[in-house]
Amino acid sequence: MHVSPRMPLVLCAALFVALLASTGAQAVPITVNLRVEGSSKTLFEGPITTDARTIEAPDYVAKGEAAGPPHPHLCDVNENGEFPAGTFGVPYGTPTTALYDAAQSLGLPFDAYWYAPLNDFFVNGIGSDETTSWGYAVDYTTASIGGCQLQLAPGNEVLWSATFAASKHLLKLSGPATANVGSSLTVHVADGQIGSPIPGAAIGEDVAGLTTTIPDSPVTNGEGNATIALTHSGIVTLKATQPESVRSNGLVVCVHNGNDGTCGTTLPGVSAPKVELRSVHQLPVDLPTIDGIANGHHYKRRRAPRVLRGLVQVPNGATLREVRISIQRRTGKRCLAFSGTTETFVRSRCDVERFFSVGSAESFSYLLPASLPAGRYVYDIEAIESAGQATKLVTGVSHVVFYVK
Repeated sequence: MHVSPRMPLVLCAALFVALLASTGAQAVPITVNLRVEGSSKTLFEGPITTDARTIEAPDYVAKGEAAGPPHPHLCDVNENGEFPAGTFGVPYGTPTTALYDAAQSLGLPFDAYWYAPLNDFFVNGIGSDETTSWGYAVDYTTASIGGCQLQLAPGNEVLWSATFAASKHLLKLSGPATANVGSSLTVHVADGQIGSPIPGAAIGEDVAGLTTTIPDSPVTNGEGNATIALTHSGIVTLKATQPESVRSNGLVVCVHNGNDGTCGTTLPGVSAPKVELRSVHQLPVDLPTIDGIANGHHYKRRRAPRVLRGLVQVPNGATLREVRISIQRRTGKRCLAFSGTTETFVRSRCDVERFFSVGSAESFSYLLPASLPAGRYVYDIEAIESAGQATKLVTGVSHVVFYVK
């Protein structure tokens, strides 16, 4: 939990939007976009499904006193904070449950203690990143209530940071989704809380959570803009950093080398597949692109992909309604499809894809809850445009087959 003296926007009123008359209803898991910024690297960034949770933690003790053993406490807006038990009816996921679920999925320890006077947790660490400066924001808005007292809604942008208490700004990075190798690319850095430009921010490439500065890259100017050039093709994730600020969200950029057939470009003499549209006033959504998984590749189990990524190019005038993915596992004659609702593989027909939504953003990353076991896998992405039509699957681009052994 973190109480921010910088911008105490009390969100208690928003909690009553979903007030229900009935009590004892079952929790409904929701998917939010979570980003966990450690002191030196990004620990997690992507969708996470969460709901009310019971978390074991020791009670707070004064400095110098011995802490007792951990015991369970409920993290749910119905039970935490100042509201009477059962106020909201259905149990809800919160910023703290989202953080806890991410730590569990990564196999990292979740360190917190229970502070009875506020009926909530204080987060002390994720993995080895232990500090008293952990805090959170939802949709770049800070709150003066604990992380178990704020009801999340599907699609919320949830940020936890190990440097939250000591940071003046929550950086927000924006820019184009595609770029050509060696060409100029202008990005913008702003304070996500108030939208003002941030000068003096460095732009780096995120590699496995670590942000490395791009050579010869200038810092942002007074308008919060910086012009850089990327030197290699492929999917690149950019992040902005600045002293006394929480590092930014990841900006995913598809980098092509001329008309090489990637990132929405077309090889000479080859027509790029497009979605047929029902209105001549709309432009098509380009074919979605799978990132990081090679078609036909064989992976050892310890190196099997765990994060599913993709990118959809949306030309000017087009509207992207939804991005959906499907992953199917086959062993012998038996097929299993991954369910986005239960986050498990379930029995399925081998000739049927089971797509589930990963939101409406042009780029996404989806963390699987566990490592993939051995088998043959089919991973598909489809984009739905405003009229409801879906892109077709193209081998090696939006449809890949890979193996885990």
